[in-house]
Amino acid sequence: MPTTYYYEDDSTDNDGDSTLMVNNPKLEAIQDVKEQATRSQSGLAEWTPPPTTQGGVQITGYLGIPQSLGLSDDVWTSPLADDYRTAIDSAQTGAEEAISQIVTDLTDAENAIYNTGQDQVPADSEQARWPNI
Repeated sequence: MPTTYYYEDDSTDNDGDSTLMVNNPKLEAIQDVKEQATRSQSGLAEWTPPPTTQGGVQITGYLGIPQSLGLSDDVWTSPLADDYRTAIDSAQTGAEEAISQIVTDLTDAENAIYNTGQDQVPADSEQARWPNI
């Protein structure tokens, strides 16, 4: 059974007529996606590469080959390592900027709904049936 994103609440409109109003399901969907994006943003900001060993267990790479096999300290200070570090930093920065823009866009969409007074909609409206219009 599909989950509904709103609950029923008796309310009165501007004309004094009693109208059944419900939470705007589009607003709730925006808020749910924004919450997930914000969690992803925090997780990415706090991410650090794992060490080569964890609790004495060797972390393995592709095909189960130990990551440290044949790698000396010189590998991590080579020009190629610097190039990879720069590429990884650029990718992480790009991902952080993209998620930040997503959160900003979702916040703008959320505010637009509140600013137009659409956080509560009539229960029998198309907006209340979204996305099942």
